[in-house]
Amino acid sequence: MLYIDTSIIVKLYFKEKFSPEASDWVKKNNEAIPLTGFHELEITNAIHLKEFRSEITSEQVRHVLSKFYAHQKSGVYYRPMLNWADTINFAVDIARNHTRIIGSRSLDILHIASALAIKADRFLTFDKRQQALADATGLKIESCTE
Repeated sequence: MLYIDTSIIVKLYFKEKFSPEASDWVKKNNEAIPLTGFHELEITNAIHLKEFRSEITSEQVRHVLSKFYAHQKSGVYYRPMLNWADTINFAVDIARNHTRIIGSRSLDILHIASALAIKADRFLTFDKRQQALADATGLKIESCTE
């Protein structure tokens, strides 16, 4: 099962560096994307931060959120069962074992822990440090820029 970092999902809705590659990869992969509450928080926050920074308008916010929710209903995403207590425990263990070596941020660790909690075996992100952490925890790194 594949786990996709929020940064990839955001690129599906906004033209950013590597957006075409992310979009092409997701289409070719043809696999429903696990979407956790953590993803939804980060996506919602990223969209509203773009509005706060005057990068997008309120109308664009409504359009993007509408598209995002429509994709959830159409099966682009699915909601895996996630036990947050277990996920936090995974995250603490990951931080204890890897941060001093890799320099991981807490939110990146939480994504890796979420992936492990839902039994994902593959991980997609553009963040090199997060790739290193995913690799260190046994997840196979997917790439959409090669």
